[in-house]
Amino acid sequence: MNQDLTNNFEKKGNHLRILNAFLMCLLASLFIFQWGWAEEGLEEEQFSIHEPLVTKSLLLDITKTSVSHFIAVGERGHIVFSFDGGKQWTQASVPTRSTLTSVYFINTKRGWAVGHDAVILTTFDGGKTWARQFFAPEKEQPFMDIWFKDTKYGIAIGAYGMYMDTTDGGENWNEKYYASLDDPDFGLPHFNAIGITSENVLYMSGEAGFIARSNNMGESWTSLDRPYNGSYFSILITKNNTLFPAGLRGNIWRSSNQADTWEKIETGSVASVNCGIQLSSGDLFFVCMDGVTVHCQNEGETFKVNLRSDRVAIASVAEKTPNHLIAVGEKGIMHIGLDGQTIDH
Repeated sequence: MNQDLTNNFEKKGNHLRILNAFLMCLLASLFIFQWGWAEEGLEEEQFSIHEPLVTKSLLLDITKTSVSHFIAVGERGHIVFSFDGGKQWTQASVPTRSTLTSVYFINTKRGWAVGHDAVILTTFDGGKTWARQFFAPEKEQPFMDIWFKDTKYGIAIGAYGMYMDTTDGGENWNEKYYASLDDPDFGLPHFNAIGITSENVLYMSGEAGFIARSNNMGESWTSLDRPYNGSYFSILITKNNTLFPAGLRGNIWRSSNQADTWEKIETGSVASVNCGIQLSSGDLFFVCMDGVTVHCQNEGETFKVNLRSDRVAIASVAEKTPNHLIAVGEKGIMHIGLDGQTIDH
């Protein structure tokens, strides 16, 4: 894939960029922004269509709630779950056909998913069934990430500065505007990722090098100095509260002092980084476009860049065991090792 992404990809954010990039590479059957099945203009709920090859379709995020429980979300409202460590997957009953970009669980039962058409979904049974909490296709803004503190308070963020929170588990969502994040020349950027430190400090990352911090659970936000002007598509926060925003053209940055100073991790790769996680070993693992993965040790002090033989793009990843990861992306669910290559499962 050509790594010289157009400005349009950067403006659309992480998952929109994935969809449009592969569309230009004539993989329209996999990566299309807003399929004809999207719910735009319809008030009634339309459920995602059950498909026999759903685990091989485009999936954009995956999360793990227990040793054996995984949930993944993706195009056309697809949500799949596994209770046996990723050996077998079941497609959930989902009241949307909008592309889903992010999923977040606070325990093995309670979770939320967000995506295009400003849709927010919730589940009470570990992802088997879902209910729609919010839906506003007229906004023409996708949600890109969601985070919850507990069963009541959560935040959903997205394109063009879309920011909503809830204090009742999502029964009501409140749209918020923060003047501190609104650049007089640029406007509100796309908010692509949100995360929290062990000290209860929230961080957001997004378009054009955007990084923001909240010390009071989102009551107010401060936009931070930007060491880099390209888009971040994710933000990894380690157990030691080291920050790793990552994104366009292989950029991974690190701060171990609450974003006061930054250091670039020079991986030598220009494959845009989609997601990063910290493994149980303490190592870090980043997944990228074009089949690139980055395995970091010592919180980024040493690292190894690997390239999948099939160059399949990976959107997100979760750990099954220290040497066995479950990834999702262009070709659905993949079981991979720390070198990024497919393994038996």
